[in-house]
Amino acid sequence: MDANINRYIDDNREEMIATLMELIETPSPDLGPTTAQRLVQNKLDAMGFVTEAFPGDLDAVRSHPDYCEPGISYDTNAYNVAGKRKGTGDAPSLMLFAHIDTEAEDAFGKKEQPFLAERESGKIYGLGAADDKGGIAMMLEALKVALLFKPSLPYDLTVLSILGKHGGAYGTLTAMQRGYNAQNTIYLHPAETGHGFQEIKNISLGVVDLKLTLTGRPGIPHDDLSAGINANLWAGKAIGWLEEYDQHMRDTNLFDFGSFKGEPSFLLNIGSVQSDAGYGEVALKAEIRMRCRFYHPLTPQSVKEGLASFLGTKMQESGYTEDWTLEYGDMKATPAIVPNDHPFVNFVENCITEICGPMEFIHQYHAGSDIRFPMVFGGSHCIGIGPSCILPKRGTVGKEWIDEEDYITGIKILVEILLSYS
Repeated sequence: MDANINRYIDDNREEMIATLMELIETPSPDLGPTTAQRLVQNKLDAMGFVTEAFPGDLDAVRSHPDYCEPGISYDTNAYNVAGKRKGTGDAPSLMLFAHIDTEAEDAFGKKEQPFLAERESGKIYGLGAADDKGGIAMMLEALKVALLFKPSLPYDLTVLSILGKHGGAYGTLTAMQRGYNAQNTIYLHPAETGHGFQEIKNISLGVVDLKLTLTGRPGIPHDDLSAGINANLWAGKAIGWLEEYDQHMRDTNLFDFGSFKGEPSFLLNIGSVQSDAGYGEVALKAEIRMRCRFYHPLTPQSVKEGLASFLGTKMQESGYTEDWTLEYGDMKATPAIVPNDHPFVNFVENCITEICGPMEFIHQYHAGSDIRFPMVFGGSHCIGIGPSCILPKRGTVGKEWIDEEDYITGIKILVEILLSYS
């Protein structure tokens, strides 16, 4: 990095930290109004971006294969922000994006001041610091520095501050439907694994939630209930079949690349079993909820169809003749990847090395990450990077934080990317 740029960032670090703390203290909680988006849009306007604010449009994206019904209702004042700047040359287009919505105010235990931002021992604490206002602030500050030193960039640049939770339909998918995309894309999100900028998020696993529903038949009232068919008993048998299917798929579906080469690329996890029966009653309906994680060549559709065929054979062999269904649950996600040796991955790694020095990069896979949307629906090469952070488990009283020095380093890395990209 140019010494003058590096010095400028170091000299103005307090202002850059103040931007993140201001974002934390400007609410945009899960399901609530995204007041912080006004701040984002104003900053993009001041940098010469042509901006647009728009809400999630579920009707426009329901036809997409990865559409997930959010199952909630966003506040009417929750919206996305997009900004575009036309480039002066013919270099490949670039897009940066991060999500503005945080966990709910009470996600990490009761707080008297849920939107308070604090600094202590080299960390910045507050709701959204790690998920994902750290990414938003890093993006805004890096853009400001890059455009200060190079007001005209040779490539078209798109910036998104989106609603990224609940499957992405309100934010990322809606933005893609509206035409926001680029040839190469960077998703800015602090690394919840703790790896920091050593981690390159370039693989998004497929995910599909499924609901298996089995029906029963009543017995003779007040006489012989056992004459009926208890859906709970068949649900127990079905769990055994699901375990058999899971083991078969683990044995036959293996990663063929990366540090996890040879490891299973399929995982089925049973989340819950529910029925409609009370004490001593014959269950007339039992539902098993499960989540499958998988990789190419599997898709949400092929996983569902394969499991349905397997279960159909097992039920026929076991003499189960009642009605049953296998339906999609909350989440569907198609697997996607930008290969480790792709030029864009190597370019970003070189920029990180320029700022941080040599390191052994970890090419990480994540389940259903937002990086899949630009890849699957836009043909973009999309990867995710971010600084170290901690995101506590929901319901605990821990504090969410982002590493202060990593945050400043992230701004330097992104400035290097913006000024070196062509």
